[in-house]
Amino acid sequence: MELTERKLRILQAIVSDFILTAEPVGSRTLSRKYEMGISPATIRNEMADLEEMGFLSHPHTSAGRVPSDKAYRLYVNRLMDKYELSESAKKKIRSELKVNIRELERTIRHASELLSELTNLTSFATVEDMCKVQLFLEGMTRIFAHPEFNNVERAKRFLAMVDRRDDLTDTLVRREEGITITIGDENSEDIMPDSSIITATYHVDGKFVGKLGVIGPTRMKYSEITSVIDYMTKNLDRTFQLKEGDEDER
Repeated sequence: MELTERKLRILQAIVSDFILTAEPVGSRTLSRKYEMGISPATIRNEMADLEEMGFLSHPHTSAGRVPSDKAYRLYVNRLMDKYELSESAKKKIRSELKVNIRELERTIRHASELLSELTNLTSFATVEDMCKVQLFLEGMTRIFAHPEFNNVERAKRFLAMVDRRDDLTDTLVRREEGITITIGDENSEDIMPDSSIITATYHVDGKFVGKLGVIGPTRMKYSEITSVIDYMTKNLDRTFQLKEGDEDER
């Protein structure tokens, strides 16, 4: 079965709507909220095809559909729009990251706190120094604000993952450099296979030092969060490139 442009537009709308509402999306919702130029009946047929192709699932208690991990991967790779951070958000990040610039660990921990605040997700940062790796976790209770984590079993898995701090640290350290997004089952069985993790690397004097990122439900604002993490790590790179004389002259 072919993944046509019309199917892609419908899938993009479903993922976008579900990310915002956390509610299964039906054909009438799509017809009403998005300019598809096609009838609800045609949308229903296309949604049935997308479900057969593995991009949607159909909760028993609802007439609507929800995206699968496969749908989120396609969305991240091909369908999501680029998110432009507001000037106020950029200014906040720049100003906050200047605090305690001479203390690496404190600056990185503060960056992780800020990331959790801006995304409303649990954030983390690693600092690699010689053979030692430190892991900072911030905003651990924020993840429970998302309806997916009202599920007791999922909440227990999250808390168990946090308790296995060494395993989590090892997993994060092994992730590829640059911005990396892993969705659902792409994560290991021990590291939240029903969640998504986004990481980016940061450097000091051009040398790799660690990673900054978030963990949350697969239903997360990928474009916005990726933009925040990318902007923060680039500012960390620039911040730590400052020499004492450069900072004094500012």
